[in-house]
Amino acid sequence: MTGSLLLLFCRKELRDLRTNRQVWPGYLILPILGLILPVALIVTAPLVSSAVELDPGIRLLVDTVQRDPSLTGATIAERLARLIMRDFGLWFLFMPVVLAAGPAGLSIVREKEQRTLEPILATPLGDRELVLSKLVGALGPALLWTWASAIASYAVSTLAAAVQFGAVIGPTPGNLVGIVLLGPVLAAAASLAGIGASARFIDSQSVNMFVGVVIVPLTLIVLGVAGRPAMASPVLGLAATGMGLVICAALFGPAVRKLRREELLTRWR
Repeated sequence: MTGSLLLLFCRKELRDLRTNRQVWPGYLILPILGLILPVALIVTAPLVSSAVELDPGIRLLVDTVQRDPSLTGATIAERLARLIMRDFGLWFLFMPVVLAAGPAGLSIVREKEQRTLEPILATPLGDRELVLSKLVGALGPALLWTWASAIASYAVSTLAAAVQFGAVIGPTPGNLVGIVLLGPVLAAAASLAGIGASARFIDSQSVNMFVGVVIVPLTLIVLGVAGRPAMASPVLGLAATGMGLVICAALFGPAVRKLRREELLTRWR
């Protein structure tokens, strides 16, 4: 019975996401940028490498790719293209965090505003199952959309590199580990923090601000520290994923405890 009820609530969360226009700009803009930016950078890589004497920043970038043994290539431009393909994987760690954190932050506060929270809390669904349904509703579509965008982006970028350099330059093993494992874990951590915040705030504007100013930046700091090494090394990616799972486990309990049913029902104003 509980399993069927949990599945029903997960479907409800997905329906609510489709009707939430506040999250659609991210779902539309981020994949387009993820498709255009790496192709533009790969196409302009020869121009960048030829301007090495004109800009100290470019000189530093070229020195970086020359010292990195993993960036093999016949020319500096090709090495730059390999660096772009490898490090642009960070975009697909960033995407699920942004796409999932927003809906997670709105998941409970919108129920308060729409006056649908009381019947939900009256169901036999426990607090853990309620948090889990909110997590699945926010995280599932974000991951599927990110993975579809990543596949399209890498396919087009690989084709652009083949035309530009006559070489196959695709995602690295670190990219795959990061996008498939680390990205979802970081997005889950941001979502759990958003659900906990949603239980404490009483209007969507306040929780949106908290998610945008506190939760997402903190998650991106973690992404900045762990993401780039993970893109270069699948072992480091797996280690970062393990640490992220510990963080998720630490956030799940507080998110559940913040669902004080009596208090939630009385703090609608």
